[in-house]
Amino acid sequence: METVKELQGIIAFVRTAETGSFSNAAQELGVSKSHISKSIARLEDTLGVSLLLRSTRRIQLTAWGEKYLETCKQAIANLDSAKREIRDSSETPGGSLRITLAGVFGEEYVAPVVIEMAKKYPNLKVEMDFSTRVVDLIAEKFDVAIRIGELKDSSLVAQKIGPRFEYVVASKAYLAGAAALDVPEDLAHHNCLGERLTWGFRRGGRALQVSVGGNFKSNNPRVIQKAALSGLGVARLPASYVNEDLKRGRLVSLLENFSEGRKDIWVVTPARRAPNINVKIFVKEMKRFLSEEHAELYF
Repeated sequence: METVKELQGIIAFVRTAETGSFSNAAQELGVSKSHISKSIARLEDTLGVSLLLRSTRRIQLTAWGEKYLETCKQAIANLDSAKREIRDSSETPGGSLRITLAGVFGEEYVAPVVIEMAKKYPNLKVEMDFSTRVVDLIAEKFDVAIRIGELKDSSLVAQKIGPRFEYVVASKAYLAGAAALDVPEDLAHHNCLGERLTWGFRRGGRALQVSVGGNFKSNNPRVIQKAALSGLGVARLPASYVNEDLKRGRLVSLLENFSEGRKDIWVVTPARRAPNINVKIFVKEMKRFLSEEHAELYF
């Protein structure tokens, strides 16, 4: 508390010396004239010297006052400079930006944004960690996670950046020699690719889980895509992997009437009292990139 009072006295002293009166200093600082006078008096008591000579008409600096004024003005200028430096740096990305994400969405749609940020802001150090596990952002010191679907951790801040859609697909070559596939239950008679043992659908507005199996498992969606293209079986993959294949007829979309529909893609960050400029710019650029260049796509 004493330090706070001393700072108040220093500011009151400097403004009084610069404006030439207690009244002018009080008006500038939004306090009473008596408050200015008492603050300077306490400062003088602390220093053990008189800083001002007071009269009914004017104030005048003592020799100690002149010397102390220059020191205080320099100290206040240093504080102002430090404040400007913090404000300037807080408006330009710099330091660390750590992102955890997975899959082709990260490769094709997040990476280009992050690369451009790294080029534009050379003081920004970016780390992209591709992991299929759900990372603890706070414990592992990540700034951003890309997550999909329903979010459960309410201690995190989430912003929606796009829609994701999963397709059930197969090649024409596979379908030509396979059993009918008209309803989700027909999957029991098909070679289903991937590591998931159940696939989700909706029928009549209600969720439906169907058990699936096959002779080829992998937790890598790109590998599953290649297996489906080869005619090995039926795959369930995000649109990011199969948009082009569907467009070019290399794969066929199946069971669309039973689709779960779109799931939201989120940028998730730890809650902070002050905004993180790196995260703010990243989210802004992600939204711009997806809305301007890929607005027509489900991911």
